[in-house]
Amino acid sequence: MNISKNQDGYALVIVLLMVMLFLGLAATFMAGSLNHAEQEQTIDTSNQSVASAEMGVRYYSADFQREVNIVKSEIIETTQNRLKGIVECFQSGNSTCDDPTELKAMEEQIDSEMKSEYISKIKTKVQELEALKDIQKSPFQGEDVHYAIAGTAITEMNANKEKINLSSTTDKTINWLRIELDLEGDSRGVTKHLKGIFTVEVPETFLSDDESLTVETTTVANGNLDYHDVFSNQWPTMECSELKNKIESGEKTLIKECLLESNMTAGAFVTMLKNNSLDPKSFKVFTNDYSKNVCGGSCNNLALSGITVVVKDTDDGIGNGSQGNSNSLNDINLIVDGYFEVKNLNGLGSKTSNQQTLIFKELVVTSNVQGQGITDTNLVILGKDYSEVSIVADSRMDFQKNLTIGDNGRICFDLDRILPSDVKNLSESVKFSNNNTTGQIIYYSKTNKFVLKDGAYKVDKSRTLPYVTGYDEYTDFLSSCGVDVTKVVTSTLEVPYAHVVDPIFGLEVEY
Repeated sequence: MNISKNQDGYALVIVLLMVMLFLGLAATFMAGSLNHAEQEQTIDTSNQSVASAEMGVRYYSADFQREVNIVKSEIIETTQNRLKGIVECFQSGNSTCDDPTELKAMEEQIDSEMKSEYISKIKTKVQELEALKDIQKSPFQGEDVHYAIAGTAITEMNANKEKINLSSTTDKTINWLRIELDLEGDSRGVTKHLKGIFTVEVPETFLSDDESLTVETTTVANGNLDYHDVFSNQWPTMECSELKNKIESGEKTLIKECLLESNMTAGAFVTMLKNNSLDPKSFKVFTNDYSKNVCGGSCNNLALSGITVVVKDTDDGIGNGSQGNSNSLNDINLIVDGYFEVKNLNGLGSKTSNQQTLIFKELVVTSNVQGQGITDTNLVILGKDYSEVSIVADSRMDFQKNLTIGDNGRICFDLDRILPSDVKNLSESVKFSNNNTTGQIIYYSKTNKFVLKDGAYKVDKSRTLPYVTGYDEYTDFLSSCGVDVTKVVTSTLEVPYAHVVDPIFGLEVEY
């Protein structure tokens, strides 16, 4: 009997099983791949949210730092205006500000108030940030990515960065402000938060230790001074080269005066003093040849670090005439024992904040005294030498063209010795620079009065009262004009300038 063994059905079953197996494996791999892609998309969206928040931190930190610098500039300007108020108070003769102790207290009060105002203005800027809360900004135009401020907080800290509002903190002085800025970044509905932390330094002071504005210069030490105390009757016998050798050899000497010989210039002597750590302001040099010893070929742009130069009346170099200029004299105290004629005296004191004093018996300027005007300079004209009983008003004080007085500039003169026509010309022609609060005209007279007048030769009270001061005591007159003679002890009263270095600004980010 024949038995049939057809196996075609088994093969079909096996093929079907294998197809199902491969389809199952493929589905598994596809599911894993799709899940991985979804995870990557989620991570990418999360990273974009963080990146958006970081961009918000950068944007607001840069903007806030700019605002802090603006606040600093505003405070410095306000402080300087307040300090000028001290100067005006002092010069008005007000008893509340005529003493160094009182002035110091006023300066400290201004500094304290300016620090408080600085802190207040920073807090206002933080409030302006808070007002931007929940307002979204997009770093990428056209994409669903945004950042926004979620909240702000400000903390006052002392020098050790301890919170001053804690009862355990003993030092309550505000030295730092910590500003916390919560930033919210959003990308396709995924939100992330970052915290930007700004630390802003509160400057210790808004007053400069290095720069100051001179208000008064001298006080009398021994008795009264007169005209003859200003000009030296006896000249030193020691030449400056000999004094130079003593100083450079280390020899201790109390001598502070010397005579410039033909091969020594005032500038070289000043350089030597500085190289030996000596202050030129303490020294006085005498010269018979101003043009050679002091100017050295050009009398323009002289700057001699405050040394005093005494010029003899017989020196031909002091009568430069209409061809000579002495522009931009800075940091030089000059005593000319005679007549001085010059073409231009522009820019006096314009390149330094140090007060200088220029003293003449007679002065003729055939052209201009302009530039920024007479700034940080006492220009003193005392007249020719007469006995007390035979003084004649014939000394020259002739400003023939433009004359301007700037900040902290003074023209001082002995009214009883000056030619009346020159006094009249001064009263009508002098100008004061814009916003000038410290420039002055100071005069001495036993009986006469000097006032500023307009073109019709009428008294100009609006200029006379704030700008003109008269004295009938010679000592007071000289002291107010910065004259430093042997009977006067320098007692400079100074008001500091408003100044502060850029405050420290720190940034941290907490994720």
